[in-house]
Amino acid sequence: MAAEHASAADLAALLDPGVTVVVDSGETTPPTIRVVRGTHDAVPLLRHGMGSQEGLVIVERSVNGQAGLMLSRDGNATAAVSVDFAGELVSMVWIRLHPETQRHWNTV
Repeated sequence: MAAEHASAADLAALLDPGVTVVVDSGETTPPTIRVVRGTHDAVPLLRHGMGSQEGLVIVERSVNGQAGLMLSRDGNATAAVSVDFAGELVSMVWIRLHPETQRHWNTV
């Protein structure tokens, strides 16, 4: 939830310097995957996608058995975010977009 309210410096302090962020569009054809590495590129990406936006709701939730977040708007899931750690720092963030593939989250 740090991406939602924290400054860029506060968010960067939670990330491993070599953090990897993978954004998966969730689309089947053609699949679009964007990968960024390092806090310099990860921080703006995370703040853009999870920063304060009207109607965006972010809740902590287990995603595929890992620590994670569920993002929704107007009661519909818009993204699932799973997080891996290296010690106390976030080392990997996987963001899965595409509401149609998140349907089961809308009923949980």
